[in-house]
Amino acid sequence: MIKNALDVCSSEPIHTPGFIQSHGYLMIIDNTGSILYCSKNLTDLSGKNADQVLGQSVTSFNSFFGKDENDLFISQLISLAWQGRDFKPLNPYLVIINHKKYNMIISLSGDHYILDFEPEESDLFTDPHNTVGASLSQMLADRNLETILENTVIQIKNIICYDRVMIYKFHQDGHGEVVAEGKNAELETWLGLHYPASDIPEQARRLYMQNYTRLINNINEDTTPVLSKFTIPADLSNSTLRAVSPVHIQYLKNMQVVSSFSVSIIVEDELWGLIACHNYSPRFINFRQRETAKLIGQVLSSCIGLRTQEKLQKEEMKIQNAVMDITKSLNGEHISDFMSQCSALFLEAFKANGIAFLFEGEMKTIGTVPDTASLMEITELINNSQEQGIISSENIIDDYHQLKKSSLCAGFIGISLTEEIKDCLIIFRPEITKTVLWAGDPTKIVQYDEQGNPFISPRNSFEKWSEEVKGKSESWSLAEQNALIEIRDEINFAVGRKTAELRLLNEKLRDAYAELDSFAHTISHDLKIPLTTIKAFGELIIRKSSEDDVKAMSSKIVDNSNRLHLMIKTVLEYSKVGQKEVLKEVVDMTGLINDIAGQLVLNSKNSNLKLNINNTPDLEGDPILIFQVFLNIIENAVKYSHKIDIPIVSVGGSSDANEVIYTVKDNGIGMNQDQLTRIFGLFNRVGKPDEYEGSGIGLATVKKIITRHGAQIKVESEEGLGSLFTLTFPRTKTT
Repeated sequence: MIKNALDVCSSEPIHTPGFIQSHGYLMIIDNTGSILYCSKNLTDLSGKNADQVLGQSVTSFNSFFGKDENDLFISQLISLAWQGRDFKPLNPYLVIINHKKYNMIISLSGDHYILDFEPEESDLFTDPHNTVGASLSQMLADRNLETILENTVIQIKNIICYDRVMIYKFHQDGHGEVVAEGKNAELETWLGLHYPASDIPEQARRLYMQNYTRLINNINEDTTPVLSKFTIPADLSNSTLRAVSPVHIQYLKNMQVVSSFSVSIIVEDELWGLIACHNYSPRFINFRQRETAKLIGQVLSSCIGLRTQEKLQKEEMKIQNAVMDITKSLNGEHISDFMSQCSALFLEAFKANGIAFLFEGEMKTIGTVPDTASLMEITELINNSQEQGIISSENIIDDYHQLKKSSLCAGFIGISLTEEIKDCLIIFRPEITKTVLWAGDPTKIVQYDEQGNPFISPRNSFEKWSEEVKGKSESWSLAEQNALIEIRDEINFAVGRKTAELRLLNEKLRDAYAELDSFAHTISHDLKIPLTTIKAFGELIIRKSSEDDVKAMSSKIVDNSNRLHLMIKTVLEYSKVGQKEVLKEVVDMTGLINDIAGQLVLNSKNSNLKLNINNTPDLEGDPILIFQVFLNIIENAVKYSHKIDIPIVSVGGSSDANEVIYTVKDNGIGMNQDQLTRIFGLFNRVGKPDEYEGSGIGLATVKKIITRHGAQIKVESEEGLGSLFTLTFPRTKTT
């Protein structure tokens, strides 16, 4: 069972009604000229029953068409209509039936041929062909599309003399709107009224694409059945006499319209709208006159297409200029800064009220945007999109029910930067509240039978009914979508350029770093020889001299030589860290820390030292370099707490699937904020140099080793309250 009454309407077989309008005759023949279908009034005309007509040759009707018995004019016309694979009949062809002129119109029904016979006599006494040139000039006398549409309805009304002539435009959702109108003075205006999509359902719109004109002569006349020996009804899609859907007949009756005529407006191979003509009494215009009206419709279609294209080009040029200015800002130091630098331009170009840019894990926003949780949900939708990573909506709540309702933003368009990374750019638009004036309540078209099944009921009332439309933003144009794709490409290009610049800079830094390490190693090594000589001469002077002043000065030379020697040694070790290849393996941390602890407790200056060792999980690293790290940190903890009555140093670790974390805590002298900022620099020391030994290179070396292991180190400290070092080592990921 069809679920919805609109489905019933859209599935109505209007192309195979089984009837024709009674003002003409119809027959359908095959390629041999044999009659397969015919209208009942044609058999009445011949005085023969259906069995005597169906299956006979079309030439059997030659006498009724005022032709000789053996005249093959119909088959000859069909042959002329075939131009290669295309069928282009030379319509109409004039025949005489019962001493009355009829236009024979040939069209296709699958592999068969429809012959429609319509009266040549018309209710329109003047030939519109003679006035169409002047009418077209009047129509196109203005460049403004609205004025052109107004001119068009006036000219067409003057030509075909219907009571009301309208231009009916289809909107994106299928519903229509009267955008221009020419009418008799006594009639109420329908200009600006909207009509639901069910008034002209989808299958009817398809037929308007196939047949550019449609005449309903008189809705009060009885229709004529189409006879055949076949059980399958004939496809009358191309027939000019095709009967009208009973639903549409009732619809016209409810509007008190007796006769209607329409011309399709086709723009870029889509049904843009109709020239819809209504008359409140029967009215017939013949095929030639309808063809003239069709010509006007085709000219209007071209004009609408041209004006629409001009408008789109202006919009595209405007937004392209904005894109050029926006992309210029991508040359700055930070790519994400381009939003703030050209935010006003960005918002104006896209008629937006907010922008969000997720870049390198950071969300930056400008203007009015939804909350962070909603933004992250939208980024997931964008990154899961299959269409160039771009999605758009003019009604967020209807299109994406999972998102929270926001009164701030009704529509958005978003695009991902790359497939691999979830960076994306999102533009938001505000809600546009507008009042739509309907010709009757569109919700009243669905009614229910006694069993509760829905069915379409043509509306009895066309009284104006207003609806306030909320929750929607302006639609996103193709030019705007293309502009966003272009901005995305420019961002990616800028990212690539920055990446190349960073790679080049890293290579230069790597070379400079290697040269610096080599220089430090060379200088440190070369300084040892003269320094050893200075120390030796100082010691010799002490032994040889008998003067106390000389010995005292020589002792200072020796002491400073030792201190300088220690600094050179540590600088050499620091440079070796940069040269040594890091060969990671699982390090036995229990043994390593116990070795360090045993050595430090033995050499401690304070016998009350308490060195607590807790959990010692193994980690991955270079054993020699890891030993240097923990020796330096634990040794510093012992050194800077030895003046406390009871020094306490605690070492412990923890681990999970991703990392191993160690902490070293002491209750020593601690550090102030200024010292904390410089603690990992070369030759930076804590405390007074004459109270605490050291070169000031130990923690710099530690930082270097930690960095080379892809690990992290941080320190927390307060002056007089000790320090806490935290070392975090990553685990190797396994699959």
